[in-house]
Amino acid sequence: MLRLLAELKRARGSRSLIFLRSPSIYPYGLFKKYGKVIKLAAAPSRASGLRLAALLSEFRPSSFITEFYPFGRTDCLPEIEPVLGAAAACGASLFASVPMPYFTAPGSGVKDLLKACASYEKILVHAPEGADLPYMAKAVSLERRVEPSAFLSVFRELRRKIVFTGYLLPGKPASKRPGKENFVLVIRGGGSTSDSFFEAAIGAAALSSRPFLLVAGPATPPRRLAYFRRLAASCGGKAEVIGSSAFMPELMDKAAVCVSTAGGSVYEMLALRKKMVLVPFCGARGREHSDQLARAWLMRDLAGAALLLPADLTAEKIAAAVRERLEKPLKISKRVKPSWFLGAEKAARLL
Repeated sequence: MLRLLAELKRARGSRSLIFLRSPSIYPYGLFKKYGKVIKLAAAPSRASGLRLAALLSEFRPSSFITEFYPFGRTDCLPEIEPVLGAAAACGASLFASVPMPYFTAPGSGVKDLLKACASYEKILVHAPEGADLPYMAKAVSLERRVEPSAFLSVFRELRRKIVFTGYLLPGKPASKRPGKENFVLVIRGGGSTSDSFFEAAIGAAALSSRPFLLVAGPATPPRRLAYFRRLAASCGGKAEVIGSSAFMPELMDKAAVCVSTAGGSVYEMLALRKKMVLVPFCGARGREHSDQLARAWLMRDLAGAALLLPADLTAEKIAAAVRERLEKPLKISKRVKPSWFLGAEKAARLL
């Protein structure tokens, strides 16, 4: 959402009213550049929804955007419903900003999902048309909640409302970049999952001729970060562990290979034409997640990314995959177009 807000401000110069319910690691301060921020700390409720509806009625927006809902975050429905009513009363056009072609409803909830979408003018899906969707549909069977055919049927039913914008990416890397280059960059997203992957990657550093820079993620607790640093010191090799960086695109740009979970950062790697080794986070038994597996498959087909599954991951396998990526020339599919990475610009025009 930050990327979209930045483009809206650049294109229109207008300020927004932002209702923000996000994890503590989210950069709240950055949102203040784009408007008035109302932080939502308590659990979603109708009472909080009525308070937000009053604020929205006073603000009187021309457009109202929900992030991910109605494709997800249905637990916030008691809070969202009064706000949607206030937006309609103001005459605001209703849009959804959906980060990927994916929804969380079970097969039995598809009718309710379609009904919730009826009042929306457009649903902005931040992916190129025909890119992620087939992979998301194939991978969703891992979750055992909706059949791939039913998953695809939602996108067919909503084809007149859905606009595939392309990916929302940050601006180009700054001209002043970190001095390091030709290193192996290891990323595990926000840092709340994938400990075993990160530990194996630390071990792989001792088996590689390249230095490793490992980013644990901003949600990593201080004690856990200290443990990772001790592990890196004990394993030998050239491994540096940091919690986070304000220069992630710049680090990606300078890295020889990116080793990562398969969150949204893989799209930045694709735009920067990076060699990748991906270890998708797939959740736990009974709480499976399929979106990262889908992205890993997509990057394998578009950019030759190596795919390692977390269940049987070892330092040796990561080191071997890194070595193979270093030795092979990078080949990017001709399907990949510059327009794929202009999602913020396209979305801002529609809004």
